[in-house]
Amino acid sequence: MNELVYAVQNLPEDEFWLYFVGACLASIASLYFYFRFLWRYRIMQDMPTSLIRSAAQGYNEFEGIAKMLPGEPIIAPLTKLPCVWYQYKVEEKQSHYVRGRSRTSWHIYESGVSDGIFVLHGRTGKAIVDPDDAEVVYSVSDTWYGSTAFPSAGPRGFSSSAFAIGKRYRYSEKRIHEDDLLYVLGDFKSFRETALPPENESLAAILSAWKNNPQVLLNRFDENKDGNIDSSEWEKAVLIAKEQLSQVAMEQGDKHIENMIEKPTGSRKPFLISTKDEAELTKSFQYKSYGSLFLFFTTGVVALWLFNTWFL
Repeated sequence: MNELVYAVQNLPEDEFWLYFVGACLASIASLYFYFRFLWRYRIMQDMPTSLIRSAAQGYNEFEGIAKMLPGEPIIAPLTKLPCVWYQYKVEEKQSHYVRGRSRTSWHIYESGVSDGIFVLHGRTGKAIVDPDDAEVVYSVSDTWYGSTAFPSAGPRGFSSSAFAIGKRYRYSEKRIHEDDLLYVLGDFKSFRETALPPENESLAAILSAWKNNPQVLLNRFDENKDGNIDSSEWEKAVLIAKEQLSQVAMEQGDKHIENMIEKPTGSRKPFLISTKDEAELTKSFQYKSYGSLFLFFTTGVVALWLFNTWFL
């Protein structure tokens, strides 16, 4: 212990402040994540699971099965597999020198996340899920390596760093597949004021086509020209889509989807899409909050000890 005290007291000034500020920032970050995880845990614990058919408008939690929409499928860009949601990242290995020594590290070459909409099939109905800005807990994660910027084949065998020898690129892809069980926490809206048409073309198909052409969507519905489609602009787009389908009121059928789940607006409530069930997800957030609180006190004590030791 005395040797550690001596080592701290003899640190160069810039090195000491680097360690001290780092410990302080780690403590503050731990406190932030404690409240973040605790907030999610309490919301999920206190909120009952709603049925789509009888759900109130606004913030709700749902359980169901993920399904694709009719029409053009969502394809994961690296594995070329059909799915309802994906997130991918391509990293390039780069070499650089630090204090005269060669170091290698991975830098992001390209990344992206799916914004295509899909359907949640619940016990009593269906709802379109718009995953934009959602916090997603995925079901499948693949990591593999190659020598080209984009893989010519998907992952094979084990995803071990041992296979990275001589490879310049690392590929990572996370996915949610059709028929995965889902837990969704978000804003629920119903559009019942206009009847859906009997044709194969549905509200879901039109919205999916528009989202696949984001520039066209912005040009048509971004009224305030801020480069984003906010909730009021999106709601107007939904109504226009329904008006374009038909003006004839028809009896509603099971194939028609009138409900949507999306990111809450004007609140700090989380928007979650998870392949873990509620019990498992709640327990995970609870443990993460405990871990963050422990790190807060640990890094705080380290910061105080460094300060006291330096100025003894």
